[in-house]
Amino acid sequence: ELEDVTPRAGQILKQTYDKFDTNMRSDDALLKNYGLLSCFRKDLHKTETYLRVMKCRRFGEASCA
Repeated sequence: ELEDVTPRAGQILKQTYDKFDTNMRSDDALLKNYGLLSCFRKDLHKTETYLRVMKCRRFGEASCA
């Protein structure tokens, strides 16, 4: 029998938030958290752009130009 090795949602979130420093007392922690949130923002923008392009290709809207 094969073992299921796919990560669960909780494990994925734990891995993601392991990089997030909850100790906000130091400037280093603040900069680290700012950098992490900045990466999330960039990833979100890339995802929105990708979805917009896919929507234009799929439905051929005139407002896509």
